[in-house]
Amino acid sequence: MQGVSVLIVDDEFPARKKIKTFLKNESRIASIHEAANGEEAVKQIQAGKPDLVFLDIQMPGLNGFAVIEMVGVENMPAVVFVTAYDQYALEAFEVQAVDYLLKPFDRERFKKTLARALQQIQFQNAQTTVFKNLLAEVNQEKKYLKRMMVNLGSRFFFVKTNEIAFIEAEEKYAKLHTEKESYLIRETMNNLEQRLDSEKFARVHRSCIVNLDFIKELHSASHGDFQIVLKTGAQLTGSRRFRERVFDMK
Repeated sequence: MQGVSVLIVDDEFPARKKIKTFLKNESRIASIHEAANGEEAVKQIQAGKPDLVFLDIQMPGLNGFAVIEMVGVENMPAVVFVTAYDQYALEAFEVQAVDYLLKPFDRERFKKTLARALQQIQFQNAQTTVFKNLLAEVNQEKKYLKRMMVNLGSRFFFVKTNEIAFIEAEEKYAKLHTEKESYLIRETMNNLEQRLDSEKFARVHRSCIVNLDFIKELHSASHGDFQIVLKTGAQLTGSRRFRERVFDMK
């Protein structure tokens, strides 16, 4: 096999650096390029035509799946998806036998994935069908999140969504609040709102989503805003913009 050109797509520099470091001593790699967002990735794939792409899923703007759709499945090189905790995506990958790296991954796992990816490069025609099936799986009728992967220090585990009392935005992250613990995950409020069951979760503020089963009381406030008292004792402020989503729930 001739030398392979690689494109690393991730909006976080440390994540790109880690993959670049793991590739450094691989004799089969001819060149390594980087893209910090989906738009840049599309341009580099179209112009540079890399042989292999390490593609982060959760990125602001164009996510990993949108990159594939914009480039076109027929024009995509071999891909290794990189994800932190998107369980729905993992299920789709398993169904379609697409390779992925679940953050945090170690060098041993990376080397196994790279070896499979290098083999895959030789069978590009078969990959087109795989990508079409994968996108159909991901874009099919919505499956709501039932659990999310979180971490405390070096420990990674799942939290069931029905145990989450509310979620609040915290800069580039979202903070999940259960009755006893809070966890930071790298996700946007808009994406979470779309992925959570709308019959159980309601957006009450630009920066807050509430589990309706945890609401104890609602109180009207000035200017159409409202106060929310949860069974956990937490008190939240709801914006009039989202008032109907809560008060019109049947």
